[in-house]
This record gives sequence, C-alpha cells and structure tokens, in this order.
Amino acid sequence: MGKRKRGGNKTGSNGSQPISKRTKTDHPSSNGIEATNIDLDKSPFTETLTSEARKREAKIYELLGSADSDERIVAADALVTGLLVSPEVALERHLDNRLFRGLASSRNASRLGFSLVLAEILNQLFGSKNLVGSKYPGLTFDKVLNILVEKTTPSGNVPGQEERDCYFGRLFGLQCFVESKILFDEKSRWPKILDLLLKMAEKKVWMRSHCGWVIVESLPQMGQDRAEETLQKLSDIGLGKTAEGIGIWMKARSCYPNLKTPAKPWHDPMNPSVLSEVARVLKDNVAQDNGDDAVATKAKQGGWSAQLHFVWDLILATFVGRETDAKQSRDQLKLFWTTVIDDGLFSKNASDAQKFRGFVIFQKFIQGLATENPKLIKELFTRNFMKCLMNQAAKEDRYLHRAALKSLQATEKAVQTSPELLMPVLKEFLGKYGAYDFDQRTNTKTIENLLQWATSDTAKSVLKLLRDPIITGNDGTASELEKFRLVYAGYISKLATQAKPAPEASNADSEAVNVAELGVKELAACAYSVQPQLKPDLSEKSRETFRRLLASTIGKVMRRRDDAEYLCNAVISVEPTAVSMGDEIKAERDNALKAIRELLKASKKSDSKNAGASVGLALLYAITTLQLYDGAPDAISILQDLERCSEKMKSKEGGSSELLVEILLALVSRQSPMMRQISEQVFEAFTSQISPEALELLMEPLLAEENEKGYQALFENLEDEDVEMDDREGSDSEEVEDVEEDEISEIGSDVEFVTLNGVEAADDDDKNGDNDGEEEEEEDDENEEQAEADAKELADLDDALAKVLRSHRLDKDKDAESSDNDSDMTDSEMIALDDKLVEVFKQRAKNIGKKKEKKDAKESVIAFKHRVLDLIALYLKHEAANPLAFNLLLPLLEVVRSSTAKPLANKAVVAIETFTRAYKKTKPDTQDGRDAAPRLELMREIHRRAARDGSHAYGRAASTASLLVATSLVVDKGNVDAVNALYAQTFADCQKGIVKIQGFFFTDWVNWGMGHAANAQQQQQQQQVA
Repeated sequence: MGKRKRGGNKTGSNGSQPISKRTKTDHPSSNGIEATNIDLDKSPFTETLTSEARKREAKIYELLGSADSDERIVAADALVTGLLVSPEVALERHLDNRLFRGLASSRNASRLGFSLVLAEILNQLFGSKNLVGSKYPGLTFDKVLNILVEKTTPSGNVPGQEERDCYFGRLFGLQCFVESKILFDEKSRWPKILDLLLKMAEKKVWMRSHCGWVIVESLPQMGQDRAEETLQKLSDIGLGKTAEGIGIWMKARSCYPNLKTPAKPWHDPMNPSVLSEVARVLKDNVAQDNGDDAVATKAKQGGWSAQLHFVWDLILATFVGRETDAKQSRDQLKLFWTTVIDDGLFSKNASDAQKFRGFVIFQKFIQGLATENPKLIKELFTRNFMKCLMNQAAKEDRYLHRAALKSLQATEKAVQTSPELLMPVLKEFLGKYGAYDFDQRTNTKTIENLLQWATSDTAKSVLKLLRDPIITGNDGTASELEKFRLVYAGYISKLATQAKPAPEASNADSEAVNVAELGVKELAACAYSVQPQLKPDLSEKSRETFRRLLASTIGKVMRRRDDAEYLCNAVISVEPTAVSMGDEIKAERDNALKAIRELLKASKKSDSKNAGASVGLALLYAITTLQLYDGAPDAISILQDLERCSEKMKSKEGGSSELLVEILLALVSRQSPMMRQISEQVFEAFTSQISPEALELLMEPLLAEENEKGYQALFENLEDEDVEMDDREGSDSEEVEDVEEDEISEIGSDVEFVTLNGVEAADDDDKNGDNDGEEEEEEDDENEEQAEADAKELADLDDALAKVLRSHRLDKDKDAESSDNDSDMTDSEMIALDDKLVEVFKQRAKNIGKKKEKKDAKESVIAFKHRVLDLIALYLKHEAANPLAFNLLLPLLEVVRSSTAKPLANKAVVAIETFTRAYKKTKPDTQDGRDAAPRLELMREIHRRAARDGSHAYGRAASTASLLVATSLVVDKGNVDAVNALYAQTFADCQKGIVKIQGFFFTDWVNWGMGHAANAQQQQQQQQVA
C-alpha cells in the first residue's frame, strides 16, 4: 500500500468501546469557508478523470475529512447524490480508490466522513431500493466486501501505526455494513461479516472489544433465530467467557427475552450462580490470577486501558431499565456489586489497575442511577470500596488519590442532581463502613459539600442523623466522643451557612422548615443549654466550640430581614441552663427577650422602613443577649443603652440615633465577624434616621491618631486592664502572647483589635489594592525603617553588655583599652555580674513589650477605622441625596492624607467614589438655594486642602470630591459661574505659586465641564425636536 501520513490514532485497547477520534465540531471551517455557504457540484461523476474532475473530487474529499461536522455533511450529501446518478464504473472507482481506502486514513475526521457516505451508499445498493439489481449489477455484495478487505489489508513490512490504521479502517467499514441495515435481508451476508470480525478479534486482541461492540450493534437487527446462532458460534470458539461475550449475552437477552442461549458458558450472566465466574472474567487480567482464574479462559488478554469497557454500560442499563419490583432489583444489584466489584476489583489482593477500574465503574454507576433509579445507589457503598476510597483520598501521594477524589465528586454531583439522595449517601459515608469524621479522615470537604443540598423536607432527618452518634459514648472512648462532638458542631455550622435561602421566614403556623434557622437553633442550644439526651454532658471545651461557631454562623447567614427574624427567634428559644446567672443578669435577660418579642411584633404592623428599624433593634438585643450569656462585661450596659434607645424611638424623642451609633461603634470595635456583619445590617436599616449629631459621632474616630494616644482616645471607656497600656509596661512578651491566645475570637470579649495583627487590614487591601507601585515603595520605606530600628536596638544591647562585662566586640579591638591587667573575678563579683546581666535582659524584654504594645495599638486604631469606614460607605450608598452626606467628604479626605495604612486610605478613596456614583443615580432636578453657599464653602475648603499634600492618590480623591460638590451645585444653572470662578481662582493661585496642585486637578475640571456642556446641548436639541 502507498505510504500514508502518520497520525496518532488514539484508541482504547482491551476493554474499550470503539470510538472515533474526537473532533471539534464547533470551530470555524478549516478552509475559511462557512459550511452553509459551500456550493458543491452534485452532478454525476465521470468514468475518466479530467483536470476539472480531479479538482472537483479533491475538494469534496477534502471537506469529507474535515474536523467540522457541517462541512462533512455538506460534502457527504454532494458525494452521495453525485455517485448514485453516476455510471457503475465511476461508482466502483470511488469505492475502490477513494472510500474504502480512505477508511484507513487517520487524517482529521476522515473515517467519520467516509463512513457516513459508505453507509448511505450500501443502503441504497443493497437495501430497499436495491440499486444493484436495477442499475449496478456488477457491484455485488461479495465484490464490495472484497474491496473493503483488499483496501484494509496491510501488505509487506509496514510500520505498526499503519497496520493499526488498516485494521481500524476495516472495523469502520464493517460497521458501515451494520449501520446500513442490509445484512439480514439475505442469510449469507451476516456470517461473512461475523467471520471477519471474529478473525480480527482473534488476531489483534486490542481490537476484540471494538469487534464485540459491532456485534452488539447488530443484535437488534438480526432477529431471535440469528441471535441464537451468533451466540452459539461465540460459545463454540470460546469468546462467550470474555467481557465482550458477557456484553453480547446481556444485549441479546434484553432484545429477545425468550432467547434460547447456549448451555455454556451461561444462560444469564446476572444469575447468582455464575456471578463468581463473571467476576473473574471482568477482572480483566485473568492471566495474572491464581488457581482457577488461570484457566478460566483461553482467550488472549489485552493490555490495560483507562477507558471503561462497553460491557459496563450494558450492565448499568440492565439495572436502570429493569421493571421488576424494587426489592428484587436492590437485592440483585447488591449481590452483583458485592461479588464482582467489592470482592473482585477492591479485594485485598486486587492490583492498583483493578482498583482504578473499580473507581471508574463506581462513577459511571452513581451518575447513571442518580437520574434513573436513585433508590439503588446506597448498594454501591460496600465495605472494601469504602475502605479503599477513604485510604486513597486521605493523602495526595497515594497512587489512586485522584481517582478517589473523582469518585467523591461524582457522588456530590449525584446528590446535586437528585437531592433525595442526601440521606442515603450521608448514612453510608458516616455509617458502618464510613466514619463520622469522614472529612477529617479523607482530608476533603465531602460531607460539608453534601450538606448544602439539605432541603426543608430533609433537614430534620439530616440533623437527627448527624446527632445520633454523639448522644452517648458507649461505642468509644471519652476522647473520641469529644472529638465527634466537635465535628458535629462543624457539620451543623455548615448545614446552616450553606442552606439555600427559604422563600419565607418560618413561624409557628408554618410546617416548612428553615434549614438555616434549624442549624442556628441547634448551635445555640448546644452552646448554652444542658442537653439531657447527651450523656455525658457537653464539656466546656465543646460548648466554647459551639459558641464560636454560632457567632461565625450568624455572621454568615445574615442576608435578609427574614434571616434577622429567625435569628431573633433562635435566641428566644434558647434556655440558658448551662449558664450560671445572677438575679441581675436574669432580669436583664428577661427584659431583653421581652423587648425582642415586642419589636418583632411591631415590625409586622409597620411599613417597610419602620419594620426594618424594628427588626434591626431586635437583632441588636438578640446578639447582646448572647454576649450576656458569654459573660461579656459590657453586655448589661449595652442592653440598658438599647432600652433607652428603644424608649426614645417610641416617644420620638431626640437623641435616639446618637445613642444607636454609640452602641454600634461599641459593637463594631470587636473582632467578631458576626459583630461586624450585624452592626452593618442594623446601621443600614437606620441610615435614613441618622441625625447630624449622630453623623458627627461617626466621623470622630476617623480623626484619631494611629498610635497609643489615639488608641486611648478611642477606647477610653473600656476596662482598665484592657486599656491602660502603661500599667502593663512591666509585663514581658510572653504575657502579651497569652492574652492573644486566650481571648482571640471570643464572642463578647473585651479585646478591641489589640491582637488583630493587621489581619483585617490585609483583607481590605485585597479589595482595594490600587496604586500598587506607591504601596510597594511605602512598604520598602517601612522595611528600611524597621531594619534601622532593629540595628540600633542590637547596637544598644551590645553597648550595655560591653559595659557590664567590660569587654568589646572583635571588630573594635583597635579602639578598646588594653586588658593585660585584668585578673580573675571572685565569686561575689561573678554573682554581681550575673545580676547586672539579668537587669540588662529585663530592660530589653521591657522595651520589646513596649514596642509590641505600640504596634498593637496602631493596628487596633487602623482596624477600628476600617469598620467605621464600612458604616460610612453604607450611609453614602443609601443617603447620597441627603445634604448631610456632604459633611463626610472632609473627614474622608483627611483619612486619605494622614493615614499611614495604605489599605485604609484606599478604602476612604473608594468611599468617595461610591458617593459620587450613588449621587449620580439619584438624578436631582433642583438645588436648594439654601445649600448653595455652604456647598461653595465646602468646595473652597476642599481646594485649600488639595494643596496640603502632593501625593497622586490624595490629589485624585480631592478632585473627585470637588467635582462631586460641583455636580450638586450646577443642578441649579445659576451656580455654574460661581463653580467655574472658584476653579479659576484656584488655578490662578497655582500659577502665582501661592498653592501647589497637580495638573490633573484642573484637567478633570475641564473634562467635567465639557461633559456637562455636551449634555446641555443634547437636551436643547431634544427640546427643539419635541
């Protein structure tokens, strides 16, 4: 044969379903021509080839082998139409020299295109139209089949790839005969095709599964009698006891229920009596087994392939399409899976290749059963499979780690497809063959990911399933029970945080279960109530974990007002039997719960605006009540402030918003993400009621210095031991670290950001990381300053040690005095020296402690300012049209100018930009004349402050703020001249050298003015047209 272009024809070996080379069907035509616009000649082909005929055929066959399916279809249509009206000589020439020969080509999608044409031509020749009898008598079936065999027979010493191409070309050709549905019109045709298939399967073992698949495809066409003959022949030559034979037997039985199968090797491969033999066959490497397996079949075995054999699709179809009763199907799948998969592919002696195949089979079965027969899925989680799954998923260096992870992902996807599978899957993962701490054992988040599919119908069942193993410790040690209870807390937290939002809040009259509410109530109950079912009772360590996760969960589930309502209901439902409380605390608790009920009741009778305020206030009560249970020192005072605030709101007395802002600032200063989230949500509900005095209180923290002095000014009302940093100057660094470890992340803790160490600031830096170049320069400067300070500190230590020891460093020998007269020290002198050394290192430890306290104080102030800016951003977003909002511009600019923390300055810039966008959306039509003069003065002050700092970021922020004020002024056309005059005066002062402002400050003004001019002209044109 002629030499062909060598290509990588990627095909599966043993255990593979015959597939064509994958092609992309969605990319543009390879010839740069749209397939729909291709106009091919469909006239008859000539007997002899001329120059034009060669060009025409070359174009058609080029498109027929294209990777684009549309091009192949167009070319196939033109070729079939032309050939069927051509003379016999032309048709034979194309069959001989082009079509059958082209099946052996691995170029692009040639086999697919040529097979499409051949199947249609064979159908026309030997099918219902029988063109052979009327038009092409010379093209008999035998002749056409011989052409295929001749053109796909490798001749001579050809390379291995070309030999493979020839055999696959013959396979595709035989499949064309099957797809044309002509083989069973005459009795002599099918045996010839079957013989060719069996010869290929015997000669090339890697072709056996492909040949078997062609036989499977032909079974529905042949009828019961021929099917029986075919099975008998396969049985006689020994191919019945192979994976291909099992697939053919199952397909034949599904097509013909009354089929009489040969006595050997089996009547029904799914019969329990032969499952052990089927398991040995399907292990795929019988030659490597011992005992009976070694002689189970005489057929040669192919090499290992990652592609799954087609027999598994047929087995799956058997269980999916079975119409027997549910119990019978379940029992049969259980027996098959246990015998063939669990005791076969996942047995103790199974190879890695077999276990890998077992994982792939599991993935196929769980995906197939999830959509067709979900009730059978629980039978897949057998003992050996679960053991192997957990072991392989646990560590990345395990050989089958990725296969195990894919199996877990397939399970998650199946539950996503059919949420009713959540309960049976959880039972298997957490039950007999799994582990309660499944995620920890496998280092995955499988259980967490599955819990998100809990619905209102299954939530209570899921909670009971998770809770039952931690009730008593009969089956394990106390430490194991404690571990499981901590795991349980994590599960409940994930159940609540990942729950899909409920359409309506749950209430006493509703039977629907809010999954998030159920989870929050369970966390709260375990955190603060004695659980009589749990024996032994929860330890203090477990309760602390439940409290911490409760705070985290509440912070994450706060999405809507309805969420706030059920969180309040969850707090009301808690019986704090595990919390020791005095009479005063109980009284405050009772008052708070009463206030929550009244506010929730009032919210249902109010309009949306007042309802949001009532729910927000109730939420503050609820969260402070939890802090009261935690023993927070200031919880009682906050509850009392809330009571006064509530009374002032009821009586519509002034000062309520100021008191509310003070409460929110006290709460937002805490580290807890829950406090931050709830404070923001409550503040958002009250933005329209904020008074000028309250806004002033909100702005004050922004002006605090970022040092110890600013720290004391912001937190002067806290307890002495948490604020008076001078009292702790004598403490060493270890005590400071103890404070960090003991008090971090506790609900209601009095630590105000002292131990944040920049974590929150880093988060905001990720969101607002503009001007990276400037930030890197500042960081470099800070690093240099830190290095200099460290060097000076070490030098001071060296000097102190030199004085005490009357010694010096080696590099100072020249400057040092002679030590020839030194004598040995006495014992008393050594004791005195030891005391002096202790004093030196004490002083050093004290200096380190002071340095750390200064750093903590700075970071605490910066973190608190971040939280305040979050509240201000919310106010600017919702109250952009409120004249009071403009009072925030100068404090924001001051933060940009004075802050040493780049992320904080960036957040202030973003707040100004947010204000600008929100104000534009309000589209004010008129400007209150009373606001013009103060706004002009505000803009003049912004211009003055713009000259204080020459940094690019500050100049941009000042320009944005100035143009925002200008935009609010020019709503009234009478203020246009005043705005431009102010800019002109600033520009003149800049020209004279009186002030120094960057050029973009004025170019922004010009661009802004031209934009307004264009808008004004457009409006005039629209008015003229109207």
